[in-house]
Amino acid sequence: MLTFRVMASSEIASIKPRSLLGYVIAFVVHTYVAYLCAMHLSAWLVFHWFRWALPVLHISTSTLATDWYLQHLELMTILPALVVGYLNLARFLPRTLGDFVHETHSSLATWAWVVPTCILVYKMLIFHATSASVLYGNSMTTAKYFFDILKVMPTRQNILVSYPIRVWAQMSVTAPFYAGVAYSFGALASKYMLLTKLFTFEKYDEASAVQ
Repeated sequence: MLTFRVMASSEIASIKPRSLLGYVIAFVVHTYVAYLCAMHLSAWLVFHWFRWALPVLHISTSTLATDWYLQHLELMTILPALVVGYLNLARFLPRTLGDFVHETHSSLATWAWVVPTCILVYKMLIFHATSASVLYGNSMTTAKYFFDILKVMPTRQNILVSYPIRVWAQMSVTAPFYAGVAYSFGALASKYMLLTKLFTFEKYDEASAVQ
């Protein structure tokens, strides 16, 4: 009987760290994917749109791809992250691995917003503490600095009149915040099968109309 109790306690001790590790890995993976959407996938989509799609469609524009990306930063950050979050690629993991990171039970994708939001709040607090300096001026509010997206990407030609530090802050702090929230919302919609319910509702309305 004593042996059984020792074995049971040792099994519990080995299961709990493994379970906790699975949650940690899942959280890190989803957060990483949200950042990938913000800082790589969005720019990749814009680049390939300008590089391949526009010539095929015979559309000409004088706007640079980098400037177009900044001008549509919110849209090009939120939409891809929303789609990726809804697809929740972790669901397609092998069942053994899925069980380990708990993706077959309750996905942590809905918490992908936590780290980007914490970083944004931290950066905003730091900026607010130094916003009275000569560098930023009294007219630059914290919200404007991070959320009023600049429209022109800094280059060697306009480096003296552009704002590279602010552009980088918007791309590395604001964009991941948008992506994290969109990714989490997409995962939440996927969890409750929002599109499936909407599609079923439409089919039900059509059947009722026929009757």
